[in-house]
Amino acid sequence: MRLLVSTLLLGQASAPAAPPMTPVNRWNVEYAEKMCVVSRGYGDPAAPVTIGFKPTPFGETMQAVILGKRDRLGKEGRFELTLEAPGRDLPLDGKPMGTRVYFPKSDDAVLTYYISRATFDAMVDAPVFTVRPKTGPAVSVALGMGKPLVAALRKCEVSLLEHLGYDPAKIAAVVTRAEGEKPAEWISYTDYPSSALNRRAQGVATIAWTISTTGRVSDCKIVETSGSDDLDKASCDAILRRGRYLGPALDASGKAVESYSTSRVMWSIPR
Repeated sequence: MRLLVSTLLLGQASAPAAPPMTPVNRWNVEYAEKMCVVSRGYGDPAAPVTIGFKPTPFGETMQAVILGKRDRLGKEGRFELTLEAPGRDLPLDGKPMGTRVYFPKSDDAVLTYYISRATFDAMVDAPVFTVRPKTGPAVSVALGMGKPLVAALRKCEVSLLEHLGYDPAKIAAVVTRAEGEKPAEWISYTDYPSSALNRRAQGVATIAWTISTTGRVSDCKIVETSGSDDLDKASCDAILRRGRYLGPALDASGKAVESYSTSRVMWSIPR
């Protein structure tokens, strides 16, 4: 990938923005054991920049990543992002935050950020998509993400839900989501297992749980492991102990129905 810079100043003159990178392959839908991922390479076929999206099961969040070489993505760090798709009104809750990390044993890097499902859907058929970090080079691609790709991703998600033991029909029946506090507030540093602290174990667990017709939480499952059994168990234990909803999910007729939710739990030892 060529280094992308939105504006190059030279004296009082400015050069036009670099054109968006073109695809080097087709969109790929990966049916992994516990996740669905869509991805595509752009730019230099010998060293493409890969754009990828991974939805959270029956969640409203999508993890988005950009993979490339260090010198092309910029320095490590956390920063604000601007997302652009000309002619599209991307629904954003404030400015997304991105994190750029280097792989330890190569010159590869990854930029990770999160968007809503509504933002992802608004990008369908957009000719160009640009991720513009507050620090470092922008990445602009001729996205080419059409409705057939979204349909293929949905199909993967249904298969994944069935594999995890959930009923897609129950999920589709939910019109109004369960009302409650933010799950992130149900877990605190005091829940960090002493055994994990002693080992200085860290990681991110993705968990899912069932919400009953009375708003109670049960049946917590590990969708993606943190790499530590202790941290995985602590994630579910905290949710089951403190998780309560003010009201259950409702179907189209206003009837209370069983529903599901999910969350990422980041276990990090303070420096």
